[in-house]
Amino acid sequence: MPTATTVPDIGTRMPDLALVSPGGDRTTLHAVRDGRAAVAYFLRSDSCPACLKHARSLAELADSGGLGGASVILIVPGDADEAGKVATRVPSAAVTAWASGTGHAAAGMGTFLSVQHSGTFLIAPDGTVAYRRTAALPQRSMDRGELLEAIAR
Repeated sequence: MPTATTVPDIGTRMPDLALVSPGGDRTTLHAVRDGRAAVAYFLRSDSCPACLKHARSLAELADSGGLGGASVILIVPGDADEAGKVATRVPSAAVTAWASGTGHAAAGMGTFLSVQHSGTFLIAPDGTVAYRRTAALPQRSMDRGELLEAIAR
């Protein structure tokens, strides 16, 4: 069954999703951001090869300082178990892994024909969307060059 969703427009406030950590702690996306710019990457699943490749690329950019100080928040559907798997598969002190339960849809990452959409959002310090790229195919859900251009603005 498809999930009807609306992806937040650039310049609008990013929804404050409920999140759970690998350890089971509950919080929200904006609490994790803590008033700072952040790149939020929504994975299709904890085992999606293309999603994990994008997550590792974001970790490398963050580790090298290439994200202009923006934090990286990896968000996977599911619970603490899935968040823990992502944290293990993307080992970096520069990123945090969280699960959204079924909350991906609140950020426009719904499902269609059983395909979970994925996407990259640059969230400004004020909580608005500064950049977004979403796709049904995970290979298209992140564009490094576009993201770096958005950060440079």
